[in-house]
Amino acid sequence: MEMRDLGRVAALAGATCLAMAATAAGGRAATVRMSTAVDAAQSVGFDIILPLRDAAGLEALLKAQHDPASTQFHHWITPQQFAAAYGPGAETVARVTTSLQARGLAVEAHSRSLHVTGSAAAVNRALSISLMHGTLPNGRPHLVASRSPSLPAEVTAAGGFVVDFGHTVHLAHPFAREVAGTRTAIGAQGVAPQNRTSSTGGYWYDDLKQAYQYPSYQTKVTVNGKSQRLDGTGATIGILMSSDVFDSDIKAVFDHENFSTNAGVADPALYRRVLVNGGATTAEGIASGSIDEASLDVEESITGAPGAHVVLYDIPDLSDQNVIAGYVAIDEANEADVVSSSFGGCELTYTAAYNSGVDYTSILQTEHELFEQGNAQGISFLASSGDEAGLECPSANYAVDGTAGNFVPGVSVPAADTSVTAVGGTNVVTRSTAGSLDSTYVGENAWSDPEIPYDIYGEGANVSGGYWGAGGGVSTLFAKPLFQFASNTGSSTKRAVPDIGMQVGGCPGGIAVLPCNGGDQAIDGNGNTDRSYVWVASDGAFIGLIGTSVSSPELAGATALLVEQFGRMGNLNNYIYAASQAQAIAGGVPSQPTTVFHRGIPGYDGVVANGSLGRLYNYTTGVGTPAVYRFVGAPGATPAGVPQSPGNP
Repeated sequence: MEMRDLGRVAALAGATCLAMAATAAGGRAATVRMSTAVDAAQSVGFDIILPLRDAAGLEALLKAQHDPASTQFHHWITPQQFAAAYGPGAETVARVTTSLQARGLAVEAHSRSLHVTGSAAAVNRALSISLMHGTLPNGRPHLVASRSPSLPAEVTAAGGFVVDFGHTVHLAHPFAREVAGTRTAIGAQGVAPQNRTSSTGGYWYDDLKQAYQYPSYQTKVTVNGKSQRLDGTGATIGILMSSDVFDSDIKAVFDHENFSTNAGVADPALYRRVLVNGGATTAEGIASGSIDEASLDVEESITGAPGAHVVLYDIPDLSDQNVIAGYVAIDEANEADVVSSSFGGCELTYTAAYNSGVDYTSILQTEHELFEQGNAQGISFLASSGDEAGLECPSANYAVDGTAGNFVPGVSVPAADTSVTAVGGTNVVTRSTAGSLDSTYVGENAWSDPEIPYDIYGEGANVSGGYWGAGGGVSTLFAKPLFQFASNTGSSTKRAVPDIGMQVGGCPGGIAVLPCNGGDQAIDGNGNTDRSYVWVASDGAFIGLIGTSVSSPELAGATALLVEQFGRMGNLNNYIYAASQAQAIAGGVPSQPTTVFHRGIPGYDGVVANGSLGRLYNYTTGVGTPAVYRFVGAPGATPAGVPQSPGNP
C-alpha cells in the first residue's frame, strides 16, 4: 500500500538507528514500564494532529513549485498560508479549541496540529485516562496512560488523534558509531591526534573539503547586489537530535585546524538552541549516547558552511511524540532552510507483521505531510540512509518473538520518504604524503563489512547475516517519485534509496567480522581494506566516528552554499536528479561544469553490487557523490586547497 493511502493510528512509530552499543537496525517497539500516578497538579503537554483539508491541492502546489516551467517555481509559502489553504479549517480549529478549553486545557494552534497543556488532573478528565510515570528501556522518563485516550467528541469529529501516552513506543537511536581506540582528551599532551599519515584518515573537516572540492573560502559571490563570501552566509541549517552540545567542543574542532588564524575571522559557533518539549541536556545526551551524534551533526554542518546559522532543535529523546514535535517546531518556525536528521530505521518495523498485527505505518503519512509542508515552505529535509547496507531489517520473528533471526532487505525511514533526501555514501580515499596536509581526492569505495551475529534489540537472541555500509534498496511503502523516473533504480513502481552520497566510513568495531575486508569476496572488494572515519569533538574528547550520520549533516553544509546563492530549494531531490541528468546528457567529461557527481564508485551492499543498475544510480551513493563547488552552482570557483590554508582554513 502506498503512503498516501495509509490510514492513521493514535501512535507514532519513530525510527531506530545504529548506536555505539550493540543496538542497530530499525524501529524497535518498546513497552513503557509504569510506576506511580502523576501528581494531579503536574503540568502536562500533548499534541493533537488534525487532518489536512486539501491534500490533493498540496500535491499540485508542490509539483508546480518544483517545475522550472511553472510560474509558481520556487514561490514558497509561509506556515500561515499553508494553514489557510491546506490545514484544518478555521471553524474546525475553533470548535476543537473551544472544546478543550472548556475542559480546563490551554491550546496553541499550529498549521495542522494543536499543542495542548494543562494539569494532569485536567488531562485525565479530558481524555478519560489516568496518567502514570513510566520509564523507557533507555532509562528516560515517559508519561503513559492507563488506557487508550478517549478524545472529546468535537476532536473525534474533526478527525483528530493523539500521538502521546502510548504503552508502546517506537524508539530511535543515534546513528553515529565510535571507532574503537580513537578517543583522546582534547589537549592531551598538548596536541590532538593527527590524521595526515594515511590515505583513509581519520579526516578532519578541511580534509573532506579538499577531497570533495568545496569552493575555496576566498570565493566571493554576489547576492542581492552585495558581494559576500561563499560560506553559507544568509542560510540556516536545522539539526534535529536528542541532546545539547558543548560550545567548547565546537571551538576545539576549529582550533585544532587553526581556523581563526587561517581565515582571519573568529571561530564559528552554534547560532541557537531550540528546546522542543523541554529538550535534553548534555548530561542526558551523554547518558543516552546522543551527545556524540549531536556534536557530529552540528560540527559537520557548521564546518561545511561556517557562515551559516546552525540551529539545534533539541528534543528530550527520540521517542514517538518528540520526533514529530521536532518536525512541527521546524515547520512552524520556518527558519531552517535545510534540515538534517541522522536517525532512521527499517520501514518494515512499522507494519503489522512486526507489531503483532497492529499497523503503525500510518504515522509515516503524518510525517510525510509534515515534510510536504516544509517543502512547500522551501525547506529541504535530509536524512541518513541507514548503516545496515542493503539489509536494513531484522526478520519479523526476531522483532515479534525475540527468537534468533536474520537480516533481510529493507530501507530506512525517514530517508525513504519521497519528500526527504536520503544520504548514503562511501569511504573516501585521499592522497597521503609524509609531512604534507594534502588531501586531494583519489577515489571512494562503498565496500560493505560483514557483521557477526548480534542481539540488536537486547532480546536474548542474535540476528545473523548483517552488513555494515550505507543503507539502500527499494521501499515497500513509498511509491516511485517523479524525480527518479529518469534513472534505472531497480523498480518501476517504488521509491529507491539513497539519492546521493558523501563520506560515511566503515569497519564498525565490536560487530564487524575482522579484518574489515569485505569478507575477502570478489563481489565485495577482493579483500580491500580502505576504510575511513572523521574526527569530531564530543564531551571534551576528539573521537573518530563513522556512519551515514556523517554524510547527512555534511550534505547539509554543502546545501547551505547552494541556498546562499539561489535561495531555498524545497525538495532537494528535484535539483539532484536534474543535475544528474544534465551530467548524463553532456557525457560526464571531467572538465565540464555539468560534471557534478563522482560516478562508477565500486561497492556492494550485501545484496547487489554497485553497477548492477547501470552507471547513473546505485544503492549506496544514489546518483553519486558531489564535487561540491559544482554541486552548489559555482563551477567557476577555485576548489578548496590544502587544509589549514586561507582557501581551506
